[in-house]
Amino acid sequence: MSRPIHRFAFFFSFILLCVPASASDIELAPLVSRMQESCLDCHSGAEAEGGLDLTQLAERLEMQGKIVAEDLAIWIKIHDRVDAGEMPPEGGLEDSERQNFVAPLRKRLVELDREQIESEGRAIWRRINRFEYENSLRDLLHAPWLQLATMLPEDGELHRFNKIGEALDVSHVNFARYMQAADFAMRAVMEKTQEPPELKIKRYYAREQASFNRRVHFTIFNRSPERATFPLLGYEADLDVLRDPETPFTVGDSDPAKRELEAFGVVASSYEPIEISFSSFVAPRAGHYKLRFKGYTFWAAGEEKKWWRPDREKTARGRRSEPVVIYSRAEPRQLRRLGEFDFQVEPSVQELDVWLLKGEKIQPDAVRLFRSRPPNWHNPLAEKDGMPGVAFNWMEVEGPIIEQWPSAGHQLLLDDLETGGDGNTNVATSQQRMQDARRLMRKFLGKAYTRPTESEDVERFVGVVEEALGEDMPFADAMLAGYTAALCSPGFLCLEEHPGRLDAVAVANRLSLFLWNSLPDSELRQLAESGELNERNVLEQQVERMLNDEKSRRFVDAFLAYWLDLRKINDTSPDEVLYPDYYLDDALVDAALEETQLFFAELVSENLPAKNLIDSDFTFANERLADHYGLPPFEGARLQRVALPEQSVRGGLLTQASILKVTANGSTTSPVVRGAWINERILGIDIPPPPPSVPAIEPDTRGATTIRQQLFKHRADESCNVCHKVMDPAGFALESFDVAGGFRDTYRSLQKGDSVPGYGKNGQPFTFTHGPQVDASGELPDGRPFADVAQLKRLLLADQRKIAKNLVEKLLTYATGAAPRFSDREEIEEILDRHAAHGYPVRSLITEIATSRLFLNK
Repeated sequence: MSRPIHRFAFFFSFILLCVPASASDIELAPLVSRMQESCLDCHSGAEAEGGLDLTQLAERLEMQGKIVAEDLAIWIKIHDRVDAGEMPPEGGLEDSERQNFVAPLRKRLVELDREQIESEGRAIWRRINRFEYENSLRDLLHAPWLQLATMLPEDGELHRFNKIGEALDVSHVNFARYMQAADFAMRAVMEKTQEPPELKIKRYYAREQASFNRRVHFTIFNRSPERATFPLLGYEADLDVLRDPETPFTVGDSDPAKRELEAFGVVASSYEPIEISFSSFVAPRAGHYKLRFKGYTFWAAGEEKKWWRPDREKTARGRRSEPVVIYSRAEPRQLRRLGEFDFQVEPSVQELDVWLLKGEKIQPDAVRLFRSRPPNWHNPLAEKDGMPGVAFNWMEVEGPIIEQWPSAGHQLLLDDLETGGDGNTNVATSQQRMQDARRLMRKFLGKAYTRPTESEDVERFVGVVEEALGEDMPFADAMLAGYTAALCSPGFLCLEEHPGRLDAVAVANRLSLFLWNSLPDSELRQLAESGELNERNVLEQQVERMLNDEKSRRFVDAFLAYWLDLRKINDTSPDEVLYPDYYLDDALVDAALEETQLFFAELVSENLPAKNLIDSDFTFANERLADHYGLPPFEGARLQRVALPEQSVRGGLLTQASILKVTANGSTTSPVVRGAWINERILGIDIPPPPPSVPAIEPDTRGATTIRQQLFKHRADESCNVCHKVMDPAGFALESFDVAGGFRDTYRSLQKGDSVPGYGKNGQPFTFTHGPQVDASGELPDGRPFADVAQLKRLLLADQRKIAKNLVEKLLTYATGAAPRFSDREEIEEILDRHAAHGYPVRSLITEIATSRLFLNK
């Protein structure tokens, strides 16, 4: 036995003397002495090996005579490193020696951890985050169109999520913004007229829209046909309008048949130089609308010499369908995606069911078409005989659609009081103001608060109303002041949980925030008030109901936004020189994001095994994403479930474009970043941050040197290699994918060489060249080699329990607002045991978490 192992064996054997018996009245002087003699040489001070400083631990062992709660974290670290075989080094311990050490130590640490939990709970007090607040007000006020999250400060994050109390601070800034958001939301749902608005169905013709019209005739600002609109009569060019600026754009009501043929076409996607919109429509109020669009596709012939430039006088029938995305637009240029559809070759009417905000306009975008950027652009979709285009006849708006009058939100605030207004402000009449104030406040708190409303709650906020009335504030405004105070009070904003078993109300809150990212609905509240929610079968039924509800999509989106970093998908843009084929391609980014959301939702909905997170025989794709992935081609803007070819590199999360984009910077990829991401997000292996003195490795954007070559030099330093040998291998496998998730055999380079033929979505020629070959091989820390990402997936799937365990831990953190504790490990393993035979199905794991002791206790 070598001398270092001899030292550690002494250390561990002496620890064994003090660990059993929970306690602690064992004589520890020999242990402390041995620690000082044998272990502190390497594990002491700021430069302690592995970052594990045992100096103070030894001192406290000597003073306290036992393992104490304040040392729990470092003892857990010792336990885990020994259990994993990382300590002692140079050969380690025999299995029997290791178990003799970790088993009694584990027992003592569990005791200490559970003592803390019984006293304080797993999770600490917290407020709801900004997305939970937005959803809660949407549900409370029956206003799904409210946009409040952007009005509130960014939430802090801990353990990868925005649901952890330690990171959710409460400051005067938070309260001021929450009050502003609450007041805005309630004013938005209060009716401002005595009678409901008339339901209108109005058609807005493209030929009557200024944004279409002003791009017909060339000006000093634009002489490019690609950036102009095409006046059409069916598939033929409307030469009269095109050639004569004095000719009216439309025949109007004088010739209904011809008017129905009138259209404006485009051969470019919508962006600053050519942003078309149905600008004469402005949503008169927030609410529910139906939008119908009539249009079709056409073909524009090219100019004789420059065939990639369209000749607007020569148009014909289209050759294929074209995807169209519809946005709402609020100034200054705030776009919100409403939906998508496909225009066919034949004219058709497409309908979207949408929620609009007051003042929003409608902006369509033919997303497959190119976006020209100077100089001398070239339409990448152009062929020798022309190029595709999309034509718009009209947009028809039905709405606002009023389901009830006054709205449910208005009735919650003002009930049956006589109300009116001038369309901009509300006037509510009350003959018995304080009596009405108490009645309304009691009703409001009964809906807003998830716990039973007490008289003192009512009086507290009625006092705010009374004070406002004393300052001559109108009754409706005074009530809003009281309601705002309630919506920013701890009773609404914060979770009331006490150590030990949660009461039914707290369970309802936790369950709803878990699966709906909002506060409980009436059914969940009723079950909480009756106590039935404490029954396991009732709780399981509610989990099932909530997962089947469309609001469960909030859980999917919110969970993935933080677990997988999908909220950062637009943080970087592909470099316009190295990746012109992705630059400006919003359709690809939108499809990539939705693919991952739909994929995980499918795992939940169909209760599919957790192994699908690593590899699957299906994914979700539309035409753009299928082309990006090299899948069998099909047309269509909407994503659909597609079977993957047997040899496809796709399948699972690792090779989805959204993941590959958020783990790249737009110019380069890094095995370090992607490898750390896989270890932390998918495998549950925490990677410590690099020492401050170690500079980041900057990939060579010129393409002369590969990142593998740079890392080889970096890993020559053993202190660096300790972490890099764990995280780099998985990252190397993903080097087969570029910054937007496209598969590649070679890197792109800016070095001299033969340029790759083609044009980007911006119309500029490719100027990059083929760089070095990609080497996607590697070796896992346990020595197992792989040649590519397909082999890596197979190796990872050899331990499916590890994948499922990490998912359970991430879900548990998200659901409870606390990362798994040391004493939670046993129950997590029991959950996994119960579902191992079925491959750890995802929906079942979610139900297990929601009915577990960990979830049902603070």
